[in-house]
Amino acid sequence: MCAAGPHTGCTRNGTGGKQQMHGVVRRDLLKTAAGLAAYSALGRPALARGQTITVWWNQGFYPAEDQAFHNLIAAWEKASGNTVNLTLLPGQALNEKIISALTSGDVPDLMYADNAPAQIVPQNAWHDRLVDVTDIVDTQKQALSDTAVQSAQFYNAEQKKRAFYGVPFKGASLNLPVWKSLIEKAGYKVSDMPQTWDAFFDFFEPVQKKLREKRMRHTCGLGYTLSTTGDDPNNTFNQFMVAYGGGGIVTPDGQLHVRDPKVRQAVITTLTRLTDAFKQGYVPPSALNWGDPDNNNAFHAKEVVMTPNDTISISVAVMQDKDVYYNETMSAPLPRDNAGKHVPALLGVELAFIPKQAKNADAAKDFLRFLIQPANLNTYLKEAKGRWLPVMPSIVHSDPYWLDPKDPHRSVAVKQGVVDPTLTWFYVHNPAYAQVDAEHVFPVAAADIINGMAPDKATDKAFARVEEIFSKYPIGHQA
Repeated sequence: MCAAGPHTGCTRNGTGGKQQMHGVVRRDLLKTAAGLAAYSALGRPALARGQTITVWWNQGFYPAEDQAFHNLIAAWEKASGNTVNLTLLPGQALNEKIISALTSGDVPDLMYADNAPAQIVPQNAWHDRLVDVTDIVDTQKQALSDTAVQSAQFYNAEQKKRAFYGVPFKGASLNLPVWKSLIEKAGYKVSDMPQTWDAFFDFFEPVQKKLREKRMRHTCGLGYTLSTTGDDPNNTFNQFMVAYGGGGIVTPDGQLHVRDPKVRQAVITTLTRLTDAFKQGYVPPSALNWGDPDNNNAFHAKEVVMTPNDTISISVAVMQDKDVYYNETMSAPLPRDNAGKHVPALLGVELAFIPKQAKNADAAKDFLRFLIQPANLNTYLKEAKGRWLPVMPSIVHSDPYWLDPKDPHRSVAVKQGVVDPTLTWFYVHNPAYAQVDAEHVFPVAAADIINGMAPDKATDKAFARVEEIFSKYPIGHQA
């Protein structure tokens, strides 16, 4: 078993480490008996036993996520007679390793990185470097949500068509953790929080003022990440843009629509709202330099009352402190738009993928076929403490764990990201948007505004760069 911390890499070769894992693995195998039976009954292609697949996988946010994956591997090894040579690495180091491998051709058999669906898969599907995994997705296609199915299909410029180049197995959408105790300390009740977009976020401004009067001089109402690095600035910007009517910026046919006045206005409004809050002192000055963990840290330190965050990692990190998890904090659902209509959450769907030059692609496919058996997937995600969302609605409707109304965080995330209508991320429609996010084009526009540029000018500057990027990824008629 590999018990590395959150900032180290680790390797598990074949059956190594099973002695230490024996008790945990035994319990897991008992729990996943239904998954094993379903896997055995799939009519799988004949696969010789005794093979080893090399897997590179994103290290978990906390040890339970890594342990859950080790348990899954052990179950597959027992069921298949094959072994896994596993390397776990933190996100940025893994991304660099994957990109280098895909460029050189010296690749593993299977890969997964948290932000690969946005930063790696679209571009490499475009260049025909990934294995088409339609046969694997098809085994569970009817169980997957529509957004999950769409999010796994990318355009291949060489073949002039879309296909499945990743296997969807979990997801995440923007969450809004809130300190209930700070709202109450400010003299308000949770029920005072408005349910429409601008009013909801504006609510935290008087909360901050009241807290400052009570000598909490370093607590800000809003924890917007306004840096130009990491995922959080992009996630926040894009979800706000959707709320303001800009969800059509890229349509499923891969076409860009920045010249649509509705989209332009949505971007201007988003940039104005995010930067005005900063300029008026409702966002910490340090937010200009935050990396992805920093808003988490600011929340835990009560430097902010609320912060947008991808996944429920902020809440899960304090799960052992039952008073904080159940009583002092909550996750607020995404507000409705300013007209009172539902705002669909952008659902980031996580994908495992196989490079075309993999030496053992068939065994890698067999592992993925095992992974997405509903019983196996449910066990894996639960053992990882439910930070990630199932992408199969049947899982959350058949297991009360996911929608338990006593849980003030997970149930909100699941309803928002699984039960309610969701929206596919724009990089799925065209890999150009993956580059837009990688360059932080819109967070840079926010920085321009903070430095004095008018919002409409910053928007037009950003759109010019977006159009330049999209010109490199033309998508015509799709087969």
